[in-house]
Amino acid sequence: MSARPLFWRFFSPIMYAVVPRMQRFMRAPAARSLKRWWYRCFADPYTNCVALPTRATTIFGGRFDGDLSGVVQRSIFHFGLFEPHLTEFLTDRLRPGDTFVDVGANVGYFSVLASKLVGDGGAVVAVEASPSTFTALRATLARNNATNVRAIEAAAYDCKAMLPIYHLPEESFTSGASIVRAIGPQEALVAAEPLATLLTERELTNARVIKIDVEGAEERAIAGLLPAVHLLPRDVEIVVEVLPESFHAVLAQLRERGFDASILDNPLDPLAARAKGSRLQALPAEPSPEKLKMTHGVIYLVFARASAL
Repeated sequence: MSARPLFWRFFSPIMYAVVPRMQRFMRAPAARSLKRWWYRCFADPYTNCVALPTRATTIFGGRFDGDLSGVVQRSIFHFGLFEPHLTEFLTDRLRPGDTFVDVGANVGYFSVLASKLVGDGGAVVAVEASPSTFTALRATLARNNATNVRAIEAAAYDCKAMLPIYHLPEESFTSGASIVRAIGPQEALVAAEPLATLLTERELTNARVIKIDVEGAEERAIAGLLPAVHLLPRDVEIVVEVLPESFHAVLAQLRERGFDASILDNPLDPLAARAKGSRLQALPAEPSPEKLKMTHGVIYLVFARASAL
């Protein structure tokens, strides 16, 4: 979003009265230019001023509590969803009875979405390493009565270890955290364990989608899954958010195990056009992660076995 105009301060009474009542308009599919102006002039300044805990409801009925300092809660509050194209991808893929593995579950947005999609006959595994974020995750699951979700407080890694986790202090709701990058102050020492041992055999053999978003540790997380990759169903899809520095390593790891990669178009702009279906694109023959990041925002690679395509 562009810089905020200065005149919004003079409209504070209007802003506080009107912005919460504009959620239905902001969630409608049309008038993106007008909504972009409204967001820049009023909605975004509103979220920067409101410090009190706020409840936000998603378009699929998930309830999230927290302040508006982080991008997840902010996006849910105004638009009813977060990362719309990944949301659409999971909605397109998951069916009742499926199993979804959410590695780097954060406060549980995708876990709650999957919980509703797979139903009582399905299962969700939510893996989150940050202790403070895990507390918020557990509260979110309880608030949404997500009884089909098993929450695991651990870091997905390639071996058992105790590792420092570094936290982004300025994004208290998002709780961006990493076990391999010192992106902020150290929050705690956390238990790390391979995915192959964190997940039960039943969870592995029934996994329809595995989502991995671990802020730079994706190569280590994939390495911890590889010993059990033979247990995964033929139609499993592994969705990995990759940083440019880990892009080629992750690609090589899964290609060696018979997986082909596609790009999930996932612009960061919450007012980008909504995805229709999976919105997957072919990976270039010689992909440049830096160029892909500029084109697609966050880079999500979707891996599927060639025989399942």
